[in-house]
Amino acid sequence: MAEPKPVTGEMEVWDCRVSSGSCSGIFWRKNPFTGNGDSGNDWPRNGALLKGVVYEKDGEKHLKVAEIQQAGTSGFVPVNGEKWMPFEGGSNGGTWLHVPKQ
Repeated sequence: MAEPKPVTGEMEVWDCRVSSGSCSGIFWRKNPFTGNGDSGNDWPRNGALLKGVVYEKDGEKHLKVAEIQQAGTSGFVPVNGEKWMPFEGGSNGGTWLHVPKQ
C-alpha cells in the first residue's frame, strides 16, 4: 500500500512519552502503510520532542518523524532512516504523543 497524503502536510512538534507504566521511552515503529522502516538505538526517551508530519490510517494518527530532540538536549537532529511513531500505544503505555508543554 502506498503512503497516502498527510493530514495537513505541515511539520509539527510532539512530546513523546508514555502516559502509563514505567518504560523509559518508546521504540520506533515501522511505516503503518508499507511496513518499511527501521528501529535503531536512537529511540525516543520519555520527554523527547519529535518533529514530523501526521498521517492517519484506520482512524489512528501516526507521526512520520523527520527530526528528534532527545530529552535533556538542545536542538533537533535528523533521524536516520524511516522512523514512525503512533499517537497511541494502547495498553502498552497509553498515549505516546502529547502537545508539548510551553
